[in-house]
Amino acid sequence: MLKEEKNKILRESISATRSKRALQTCKSFKFKIDKSSLSKEQKESIKMFFVEAKRTYNYILNDINNGEDLFKYDYKKLNHITYYDKDRNLIEYDNKYIKTSVIQEIIAGMKYSIKGLSASKKNGNKVGALRFKSECNSISLKQYGTTHYIRGNKFKIQGIKKPIRVNGLKQLEQYDNIDYTVANLLYDGYDYFISLTCYIDKEIKIKNDNIIGIDLGCESTVTTSDGEKMKVSIEESKRLKGLQAKLAKQTKRSNNWYKTKSKIRKEYNKMTNKKEDVANKIVNKLSYNKLIIMQDDQINEWHENERLSKTIQRSVIGRVKSKLQKKDNVIILDQWFPTSKYCFECGCKTDLALSDRTFICSECGCETDRDAHAAKNMIDFYIKIKSAGTVDLKPGRKVVYNKYKHLFEQEAQSSLAVE
Repeated sequence: MLKEEKNKILRESISATRSKRALQTCKSFKFKIDKSSLSKEQKESIKMFFVEAKRTYNYILNDINNGEDLFKYDYKKLNHITYYDKDRNLIEYDNKYIKTSVIQEIIAGMKYSIKGLSASKKNGNKVGALRFKSECNSISLKQYGTTHYIRGNKFKIQGIKKPIRVNGLKQLEQYDNIDYTVANLLYDGYDYFISLTCYIDKEIKIKNDNIIGIDLGCESTVTTSDGEKMKVSIEESKRLKGLQAKLAKQTKRSNNWYKTKSKIRKEYNKMTNKKEDVANKIVNKLSYNKLIIMQDDQINEWHENERLSKTIQRSVIGRVKSKLQKKDNVIILDQWFPTSKYCFECGCKTDLALSDRTFICSECGCETDRDAHAAKNMIDFYIKIKSAGTVDLKPGRKVVYNKYKHLFEQEAQSSLAVE
């Protein structure tokens, strides 16, 4: 009876949580650990967190390679680890910093990876196997209030004495109701961060009534159907190029080599932060439209073109596309819609080369900017499909061209017949 009561309470709790989450949205916040305020003991603790996590991962992987079943693995034995190195010397150490909850998350992550590889293999893909790690960059902290919690302007992590000061906690003050959940302790090779997942009340944004089409490209990162162009190119700094040249002359894996490599990572992090900032600003600006129509451009294939690969690397096309796809007011047309070739005036198609930046219809002579023309066509395709009443167009749903190809072919034939 006691067990039944516990299960009933658990079911009610899960049901209440689901009802609450339906009115909330999931958001992740990233905070930078202030290294200047850390004591020597705290610095050592954080460093050893990642060292022990790497050792534990590699030890488990070695056991799996020797025939142990990961899904029946005894995590308790990982508190004290013994093994022989390549010279057959006995190595013993205790996990003093990472706790059982972290070890369980390491095992859970490995299980998830193996299941993913298995599913990919069943689909006919060629897969490899889990590999040993040279370094660990992320540690999962599962339970808020136990493995981690916020105290004032500081963050407490289980296994590290005293709360540590982090930058960026003030951004949480703008939310009245916020539920903290899992966190990740991150290391980018130079700085330490905390990524905290939260649930907050859904925001009601007042949007305008515009339907806007957007075209992603190399010449202009984003072009709207209104003709607005947003071009972004964030190049490597002179300092980064100098450090890379310096690294090439240094002895590999020497102390100076590692120091230079750490500085290079810091420069790359600066570039990443700049790209993330610009991408967020572009997406935020576009999101205030009632509806956004975009095409599922295969950006990965663009990298095969040597002339475009560097331009794409310096732009934020991939980031903008990924962020927009997660929005609830975005409709995605698949890659086969002839947005560049189709004429919205007469419905005929005109072949264009990549170098052609202006669309000129071969039938009616309509002349417009190539990218703006493609963005306008996206809206035209959306309106024609919706007016035909053939599908309930929902945000986030990909619209497949082959299903509606006949609509546009009929239009093109009828316009030619009139002429």
